[in-house]
Amino acid sequence: MITIGHMAEKYHMLPSEVAERATTYDFMITDVLAAYEKYKNAKNKTGTLDPKMYNLSQDQLQAILKKGKQ
Repeated sequence: MITIGHMAEKYHMLPSEVAERATTYDFMITDVLAAYEKYKNAKNKTGTLDPKMYNLSQDQLQAILKKGKQ
């Protein structure tokens, strides 16, 4: 519902119009954009991001890949 409200505000439509006309691709793009804006705001607020979250070692990435394949 928040996504529909956000899209309605951005595109100057009623929420019912968004719910009727929007596709799952529209909702996915809106979600990705919201996540990216949250990322940019966090980076701008602190100047850096939590290194534990974004600076993974190669070994950690390999472990994640291996776990995903199982």
